[in-house]
Amino acid sequence: MPEPSQIDREARRAEDAALIARIVDRDERAVEALYSRYSGPLYSLAYQVTGAERFAQEVVQEVFVAVWNQASRFDPTRGSLGPWLFSLARHKAIDLVRREQNHRKRAAAETDMELEVAPDDVAHEAWTNVRRERVREAIAQLNEIQRTALELAFFSGLTHVEVAERLGIPLGTAKTRIRTALLKLRDALGDSVSEDEDVADAARVT
Repeated sequence: MPEPSQIDREARRAEDAALIARIVDRDERAVEALYSRYSGPLYSLAYQVTGAERFAQEVVQEVFVAVWNQASRFDPTRGSLGPWLFSLARHKAIDLVRREQNHRKRAAAETDMELEVAPDDVAHEAWTNVRRERVREAIAQLNEIQRTALELAFFSGLTHVEVAERLGIPLGTAKTRIRTALLKLRDALGDSVSEDEDVADAARVT
């Protein structure tokens, strides 16, 4: 007769597989359930690798965006979901640390250059226009539910609670949609948008 701990592990594995199957069918509530189950341990792992709270949070977000987009790649017959998620988190945390190191090197190089070259207002305005257009194009590529949530949060200035009330959806769903939209913009734009708050500034018509 199986030990109780073994029964628990098998039950959890079956529940995880069912959640992944629902995510493949684009069930956002399944993502929320998986987030509640694994976000804490994934955060702890990411924090150990990155050493920074905001980086650890970003890694966790990226993991669940990857799960949403790549759920069909997980094969429950080859192992449990947990190790797959932790492997994703570790790789993304290492990548983030490397990106941050490269970003700091570029920033240092740009600072040295700024000491030698006077600011060019015309060049700055041209870059601002290019940046604004890239953000608009990236937003247009989002699906309708993500774009609507993002526009309400940033362009209409609504809180997450207000977005949820306006759309008639749970607060967790509203947060997931906004977070997913922001991460997709970040993937599309790279360094064009360095912080979430820059989205509205970059896309605003002056």
